Amino acid sequence: MTQVLLQQLSNSDINWMIANGRQQQIAPGTVLIQQQSNLDYLYIILEGTLSASIRRNPDSALASVFAALEDDQDLEQEITRFDRGEVLGEISFLNFSPSAITVKAEENSVVLALPSEKLLAILRQDVGFANRFYRAIAILLLDRFERLVKKFTHRQNLQIPPLQDVPLLFGELSDSDVDWLIQHSQVEVIAPDTVLIQAGRPLEYLYVLLRGRVSMFAQEVTQNSLTRVFTILEDYDQGNSSPATEIASSLSGEIIGETALVDARLPMYTFKAAEDSQVLAIKKQQLMIKLQQNPGMGARFYRVIAMLLSARLQGLISRLGYGRSSYRVGQRLSEDFEYEDEIDLNVMDNIFLGGARFDWMLKRLKVLS
Repeated sequence: MTQVLLQQLSNSDINWMIANGRQQQIAPGTVLIQQQSNLDYLYIILEGTLSASIRRNPDSALASVFAALEDDQDLEQEITRFDRGEVLGEISFLNFSPSAITVKAEENSVVLALPSEKLLAILRQDVGFANRFYRAIAILLLDRFERLVKKFTHRQNLQIPPLQDVPLLFGELSDSDVDWLIQHSQVEVIAPDTVLIQAGRPLEYLYVLLRGRVSMFAQEVTQNSLTRVFTILEDYDQGNSSPATEIASSLSGEIIGETALVDARLPMYTFKAAEDSQVLAIKKQQLMIKLQQNPGMGARFYRVIAMLLSARLQGLISRLGYGRSSYRVGQRLSEDFEYEDEIDLNVMDNIFLGGARFDWMLKRLKVLS
């Protein structure tokens, strides 16, 4: 991951970060990020190794079952490690949510701390910087998501909860972005069990789910990458297209296959319609050319991809045993308690705008509910 930022960013981008960030020495055992804290900085690891852990919710029945099955009663669980070039604190930066993990140094480490307000300001001003930066963040988050999925697919019923606040994604795009998508796509009706994206097969289209539900499947990793791809292809040719584990569901408003815009590898996951659905199909190559020609749209679209991946990571981490919300079904909400998953007023306008923009798109496409 060390090379991702260097490959994606320009010299002027890096110079800005050096001038506006500050290097921070982290001693072994020092906690840099506390779970459920809101962050004012985005961190880039320059040297050393840091670990990420989650504290299981003692009230979570699912967490208790996992602990019993794995003979692990420790409420604190390390889930991954980060090395040079990784970005930390992106959940607060992208989704304005508290951190889902605790991060501490495993050895003497150095991070570059970038003030979130300054970074957001320059990204709004410089669309070229934003285009390159959000694409780099998306690449890093995709790698992190795949590492965690590979590590935990052995767990039964490890299904990521559906994303919340999907309309927020359309609030990040402009009217002209949505208009371009409408003009350069087609509406398709998808029957249940139809495969939209097959793992190991080249992806030609990205999809916006207009109506219905699409399931995401992953195979447990027991082989090297090349062998795994050929195994997937062989199973597909023999008519066995059912992957091992359903890990997530996509609902109305989500983008499917968007990671192909940041990753040249063949798809690692299979997406299949779980019910009668309608999608907006967009040619991947045509969209990639548009994002290269229009840095502003590229910046907005790559930010949406990074937000999607960040939200899916947060959902996966939550499913591993840490409940994000203090609220439980059947519990009366208290006016005196601030719930961790309350909508931030800073993003409320974007949610309303995104919902209105998605409804406007549906009306233009004449999609029936």
